[in-house]
Amino acid sequence: MEQNQKIFGLTNDFLFKAVFGQESNKKLTICLLNALLQLDEHHKIKEIEILNPFNAQNYKDEKLSVLDTRVKDVAGKYYNIEMQVRDEEDFIKRFSYYLAKLYSCQLTKNEPYSDLKPAIGIAIIGYDLFPQSNNIDEKFVFKNDLNNISFNDVMTMHFIGLTKLSKNKPLKDMTRFEKWVYLLYNSKKYGLKDSELPFEMESEDGMKEVVDCVKKSNSDKEMRALMEDRENSQISLSLMRGSAYRKGRQDGYDEGIEKGKIKALVSLVYNGIITKQQAAESLNMTVESFETAINENIN
Repeated sequence: MEQNQKIFGLTNDFLFKAVFGQESNKKLTICLLNALLQLDEHHKIKEIEILNPFNAQNYKDEKLSVLDTRVKDVAGKYYNIEMQVRDEEDFIKRFSYYLAKLYSCQLTKNEPYSDLKPAIGIAIIGYDLFPQSNNIDEKFVFKNDLNNISFNDVMTMHFIGLTKLSKNKPLKDMTRFEKWVYLLYNSKKYGLKDSELPFEMESEDGMKEVVDCVKKSNSDKEMRALMEDRENSQISLSLMRGSAYRKGRQDGYDEGIEKGKIKALVSLVYNGIITKQQAAESLNMTVESFETAINENIN
């Protein structure tokens, strides 16, 4: 890998799928699930089947498809795991729809409803989806709002906010759940071949192997091209569908549209999804012009 070359982390959903969506990496997917669902020793997931294994060729054919990972454990529970770093309009509705499909598609014709198993959605979010809350894990279940009776064996959704983790909390004081959140959000730090994990993370089951996968992918020319292609495709999608851009377009003013584009790109740059160079190129600007536009339109 060339010096100063961009490092891709697990917030790149293509890399996330490549690491956690392969049969050969099932152990790592199990570690991730157990950590994010904060399962204790008695309730830990022991074995899984990956229902839609990672396939690079499929991505080449459908560059803007949703790269989720669907999993079934030995108890019959279904899981849908997705990395989401774009502030996508109607994301919650889409994610809910996918989870409902995962739940409803379990049965074939004439099978009894009693055969239905719980479906659990885990959305790992790289932006502030719930600004009114400081919780890292926002868990949603079917619940009666009058007496708190809940249906825990139907569908559950977890929205894991990577940006909600305290930046000042020492690694040694973090729980297993918090360490995995930290790793997912900061994995680019450990993508270089000679980088080392802190002891507090290296001792966590599966973390070193995950970082090794990140390093290997960043060293692979074909994988790097696919990860960069994925990010560029998502930039285009953000410009077409992003909330900020859409709001600007709805204003009906060219100036509002331009500001919407710039705000959407600034968010992507701030979250480390793209570089200033990539943002500027998508607007047919120089980096200097892009920085000027930020000052003029955002301040």
